[in-house]
Amino acid sequence: MSKYLFCVFALALMLGCPPEPEPALVANVVADADDVEFELYIDERRIDEEEAVAEAAPAVTPTRSDLLQREGIPHHDPRFHDHYEEAVLLIEEGAVGDAVDALRMAVFDAPDSAVTWLLLGETYASLSRAHQAVACAEEALAHDRDLPGARALLARHWLDRGDPERARPHAERLARLRPEDAAASHLLARTWMGLDMWHEAIDQSRRTISRDPQRIDAYNALGFSALQVGRNELAVQYLEAATELDGLEPYMLNNLGLAYERLDRHVDALQAFGDAVAMSPAYSTGRANRDRVREIVDRQVADEVARILAARARDGERPDSTASAETVPAE
Repeated sequence: MSKYLFCVFALALMLGCPPEPEPALVANVVADADDVEFELYIDERRIDEEEAVAEAAPAVTPTRSDLLQREGIPHHDPRFHDHYEEAVLLIEEGAVGDAVDALRMAVFDAPDSAVTWLLLGETYASLSRAHQAVACAEEALAHDRDLPGARALLARHWLDRGDPERARPHAERLARLRPEDAAASHLLARTWMGLDMWHEAIDQSRRTISRDPQRIDAYNALGFSALQVGRNELAVQYLEAATELDGLEPYMLNNLGLAYERLDRHVDALQAFGDAVAMSPAYSTGRANRDRVREIVDRQVADEVARILAARARDGERPDSTASAETVPAE
């Protein structure tokens, strides 16, 4: 009888206390960059030094992160529940705030999961909570230094805040991880632009366009960079091409107008500036350039008319002596 009661008691314990759920980890498959040949201007020494520092750092333990103590939500759920997958579904449904709570429980379940920290960071970024987004992306990199999404988030963050030097290691490493990705290539081009490395920006923008010929911001980046080093014909070539693509912005037309003006194509410049203002009447830069170039064109037209009349006079064509400058008959 005692053995029977012991078995019943053990069975009840097993049924009443299911095992803790294991968090689902999303694999992030990245091609080995060493197996891909491509020409890319990146500072390999900088990346190697970062590798050496990371390898010399102490091993990461689940309890090392102060961020986990701030973000992870302890919970008790007697049912098997995947909080990461719940967060993904909530994001798809537009319930981003609820997704944050689910992800904070997910990082408590799996504090070593780089992809979980990254998704929490990206979700914070979508809510304009930049400080928390950066902290989560850096935590993701602490567990996976080659996580492309974390590199992209940090590169964009620092570029948007006008700090290309801090963006550079992330943009360079991302470009090496994803050599065929147009978005990664454009982030590196933006980094070179922020560092006034205009020739490198031109080459990188060409590389971006070769990967995505419809990426209009790469055409503008190339045109803008070309203007900085006096390659005005090249700027016109790519900025004109941009006008044939979707997503044209007033500032792109303004750049085209400046390129035309530098080539003394003032009528074309006036048209480009005018198109920029027509697209966005509140665009003050385009309006100022339009008005300034309009005065130049007006002077040029007046000078050309005067030149033609002077040439006719030299050739013996005299103006009609009966003509009068009066617009209203004299009384």
